[in-house]
Amino acid sequence: LTLIIKDLPVKHQGPQAMDRAISTAGGLRFEALDAGLMLKDHPGVFAAGEMLDWEAPTGGYLMTACLATGRWAGQAAVRFQGKSAAR
Repeated sequence: LTLIIKDLPVKHQGPQAMDRAISTAGGLRFEALDAGLMLKDHPGVFAAGEMLDWEAPTGGYLMTACLATGRWAGQAAVRFQGKSAAR
């Protein structure tokens, strides 16, 4: 059964319309963010995951990036909060 499933042909007819797409491009440009993914024009506001403008092929990359950038931005937010509290 496994061999049959692995050899099953899947026809691809190109990209679908935007309302059917599984992922799209767009989001906040990296130039608008600091190294901790905080918006330069809005201190204390952090972005992660699909809020960011980047592209990758499907296959788990988007989920991995959401988790990784969420962790990164979360750690930066904790550091930012510590600095804000010290003021």
